[in-house]
Amino acid sequence: MQLTAFSSLVSLSELTEVNKAKYICFYQLKENSISSFSMTFISECFESFGFSKPNTSRLKTNLLNSKVMKISKTQKNTLEFIPIHLQQLELDYGKNWIDSETIVSNNELIDELKFCGKRGFIDKLIKQINHTYADNCYDACAVLLRRLFEVILVLCFQKNGIESEITQSGGNHLMLEGIVKKAIGNKVLNIPKRITDNFEAFREVGNNSAHSITYTAGKKDIDDISRNYRVMLEDLYNKAGLI
Repeated sequence: MQLTAFSSLVSLSELTEVNKAKYICFYQLKENSISSFSMTFISECFESFGFSKPNTSRLKTNLLNSKVMKISKTQKNTLEFIPIHLQQLELDYGKNWIDSETIVSNNELIDELKFCGKRGFIDKLIKQINHTYADNCYDACAVLLRRLFEVILVLCFQKNGIESEITQSGGNHLMLEGIVKKAIGNKVLNIPKRITDNFEAFREVGNNSAHSITYTAGKKDIDDISRNYRVMLEDLYNKAGLI
């Protein structure tokens, strides 16, 4: 979408400085997949839209006070949208872009502030998990939970230099069942028994949704494992060097 078209769409020239910054940042997110914004970058964007450079210190304070943006936890000295405001912007203006990338989610099952921002592919899985849970797509959610569990386990083996223990002769990893067996009691990973005791439940919930002909998952199936799943994620994130 062209700068001039977007500026006209939101009547940018008539807005307050804070709202100008909000819409300019949203434009950059949609056009260039930029999700964290330094004040220097925002100031340069004001010029590209034909406005004078703002007082960046004042603008930053006003953006934070407006509760539209917050300090990013993953990129120092940058701002990012508060999820509820980004969702509203998507609802109001997202249709003006053909978007095959954005996943609307807001910590519905997994805490995105805690577990996102480490690896891009992990972020996408977590956002899909939250999105499917929010939309009552529990079989999809269960399969994604199983996949995330498998991914984090593999990263643990890689980080600790023991990936060969779960690698077959052809170079592929073992199936999840085999990875779980290798992880339980592994002296290098040293995963507490209170966590490994739940490994089979995490694997089984996804297996049922993926392979059973008549089974369909419900909200309770996901909720029943959610607390133990979060505890597992935190422990394995540490062992994988993600936090």
